[in-house]
Amino acid sequence: HHTSHLHTTHHHTSHLHTTHHHTSHLHTTHHHTSPLHTFTPHLHTHPHTSVPQGKRTIQTKHKLPTLNWVAIAPTQLSGTVFSSLDDEKVLQALNMSEFEDTFKMKAQTADKPEKSIKSDPTVKKATSNTLLEPNRARNVAITRKKIASSHDSIRQAITQLDLGALQLEFAELLIRLVPNEEEMKKFQQFVVERQNPKSLPVDDRFMLELSLIDRLKSRLQIMIFMGNFEDDMAVLTPQVDSVIATSKAVVSCNSLKQVLEVILALGNYMNSSKRGGVYGFKLQSLDTLADTRSPQDPSLTLMHYVAKVVRETYPQALSFAGELIYIEKASAVSLDLLAADIRTLVQGMKEATSELLATKHNKPLKEFCLQTEPKITKLEADFKVAKEVFTEVVQYFGENVKQTQPNTLFSVLHRFTAAFKKADTENLARQRLQLTKHAEAAEAQHVKEKKTVDVLPQIYDGAIDVLITEMKNVAFRSAPNRKKTQSIVIPEGLLSCSFPKSVS
Repeated sequence: HHTSHLHTTHHHTSHLHTTHHHTSHLHTTHHHTSPLHTFTPHLHTHPHTSVPQGKRTIQTKHKLPTLNWVAIAPTQLSGTVFSSLDDEKVLQALNMSEFEDTFKMKAQTADKPEKSIKSDPTVKKATSNTLLEPNRARNVAITRKKIASSHDSIRQAITQLDLGALQLEFAELLIRLVPNEEEMKKFQQFVVERQNPKSLPVDDRFMLELSLIDRLKSRLQIMIFMGNFEDDMAVLTPQVDSVIATSKAVVSCNSLKQVLEVILALGNYMNSSKRGGVYGFKLQSLDTLADTRSPQDPSLTLMHYVAKVVRETYPQALSFAGELIYIEKASAVSLDLLAADIRTLVQGMKEATSELLATKHNKPLKEFCLQTEPKITKLEADFKVAKEVFTEVVQYFGENVKQTQPNTLFSVLHRFTAAFKKADTENLARQRLQLTKHAEAAEAQHVKEKKTVDVLPQIYDGAIDVLITEMKNVAFRSAPNRKKTQSIVIPEGLLSCSFPKSVS
């Protein structure tokens, strides 16, 4: 005596479909309650409880379409917005005749409704025998249209794990349609009763076919695993390799060690009188170098100075950035997520192996397992190495082993490497600019001196002869007379000229 939400019997009101013995969602007969007007807290409340007991029956003049909503259970109304609503008050205020005229079903003659429904038994059976909820049926219909293959070919492809016959994307769609527990019970009951599958709608028949496939979900998962395996390996393997390579490079990088030493020295020099010296610092401290600016020139940071010291005093340490070539890739890796992805691969391999034992004659699956298992085994071994060498890096920098991941530690180093190279490049650019300014100043001075020298050719003719004669006269005078004699005035720049050979 309860209302069915999925299909009908001759004594129940359908939530989705009606026949000539059933009423629409807005009215009922035979003392049945419509699922659309099931409960409201304002009507028929039991004297010993606040839970509403039911809604009054509404008789409509015309047959109206169905509104497919899902009712809230009466025990769940408390505290919701619906507990304060009064739909009866709204109905009294509205012109429901106009509403019925607007939404009534197409008119039919009074003596033909039952006959018209009986005249199309296929439609009646398809609607009354549906086993799927409306949303589920729509999803099934969409998937069927996308795959566009017969039920038999789909079943055969799944049974044989044939990705050539059923593409990977279709397997990923179908796994969403694996019948749930409730649907399986309905399909099993349908089979037990030996009902005709042709009496079901096409989407129900499709789901019925899927429900009859042994290990449906497992087989679809294996197909998806097989289809995605190479792509998954192409993503996971470089991550593992980058952690191994970067971890080993960092620990063995003497140039990085030298740079850290420079930073420790400069930092202690700056802080020792105020905070005291330290023996080491957390790696995250490297981020502060670019934020520590010179009060004299705010465009200069402590990172610029570190780069300057390294280039001028420890030039061999400049190579540290080039030695950490995989650090950017490693800085995106989380060992926890990587472990989860590898566990998924291992589980997929176990399922594939189990399926192979159940179907020993599946040649494609056998070849896949033979090729795949060694790859997964190697990936697991490499991951173990990655964890070990990364632990060494964490301990190397004095960080917390349990709380530190590659995407945090290596991210700090990656940012530092990039900031160091940027600061070094800016230092070199600043030096080039200073050299250019010095060169321009020297050129300007040279041009000025050249202009002075170019005046000499304008000295009048015979100037050299006059000078020589004057020098001779002064040389042969007596000392007293020489003191009284006026000094020889030599034009400025004259002695710096290139004299003619005849004069020498």
